[in-house]
Amino acid sequence: MRKEVLWAIIAGIVLGLTIAFGVWRINTTITPNKKTDQSKASPTPKQAAAGEFKIVLDKPENDDVVTENSVTVSGLTKPSSWVTLSGEGSDYIVQSDTSGAFTEDVNLVAGVNQIKITAFEVAGSQSATGVLVVYSSSFQTKTVPVSSPDANASGTSDIRAKVAQDVANTLSRPKAYIGTVTDITDSTIQIKTAISEIKQISLGASTSVINSVGPTAKQVKPTDIAIGDIIVAMGYIDGNSVLSAQRILVTAPITEPKISIKEARLTAVAKKILSVNNVFDNTGDSVKPDSKTDIETIKAGKMVSTKLGNLSAGDVIIYVVATDDKGVSSVRSIFQVLISQG
Repeated sequence: MRKEVLWAIIAGIVLGLTIAFGVWRINTTITPNKKTDQSKASPTPKQAAAGEFKIVLDKPENDDVVTENSVTVSGLTKPSSWVTLSGEGSDYIVQSDTSGAFTEDVNLVAGVNQIKITAFEVAGSQSATGVLVVYSSSFQTKTVPVSSPDANASGTSDIRAKVAQDVANTLSRPKAYIGTVTDITDSTIQIKTAISEIKQISLGASTSVINSVGPTAKQVKPTDIAIGDIIVAMGYIDGNSVLSAQRILVTAPITEPKISIKEARLTAVAKKILSVNNVFDNTGDSVKPDSKTDIETIKAGKMVSTKLGNLSAGDVIIYVVATDDKGVSSVRSIFQVLISQG
């Protein structure tokens, strides 16, 4: 009897192990090892960043308000890359230095300015980014008191003072909230931005409102702002992310400018047309400049004006094509960045 019980126990153990092993085999067949899959699908940050070609802007920041009619755009990209900067009405080009740094002053128009920055590396790859700034010569900026370092301060208190100064600088940087009015009271306006963020704006006795919709801009009252209006509110943001508006611009819908920027090698030059082969995708194209096209060439490390007749087959150019609201395209700029030796 005891032997029968013992054999029954042994048989049960063997059966249990057999079932467990079978279940394990099935699971490993149906469900792959997660750790292995993740190592294949999700590369480390260093792996993901390897070989990336991009632009990192230093200044300006998105939605900055400036009071001068030009702004300095600076940033980093790959060394010795050509960088074009396209503003509302003009284009610029600069070559990044051996560390990848670049800087260029861009002229602005009154109101919203969308600047497109495109970099081209030697191998033909390109990368683009953009920044939006608002220019208003009537905006009154405020100065931020700069605290002098305390010689007797400890390391901790000195760090706190620097952090406090950084916060003060940030809060004292004029910014713009741009969007469609969704709610309005006597003292506040709520807007919805292009990316569906809700922003709060406070009105004060000194808030001025300019309506730029129509042939001429005119000053109106804050009470003339209506739900559905598109506004650009300029002021300072407090610790609760509420913008205290100093100046508000009622404007037409703000759309991203249609600008195409390409690097190409000239294959033929006629009187009023250039045949090119685009470097990025190796496709052929025709470039038709007109009397308004800005044509520049590289000379002694600087870009200078030149004529269409000075371009020849084999040259490498970067050209900018802008398309207006009616769908009409025009070649705005041509930059001759490499002159053929043939």
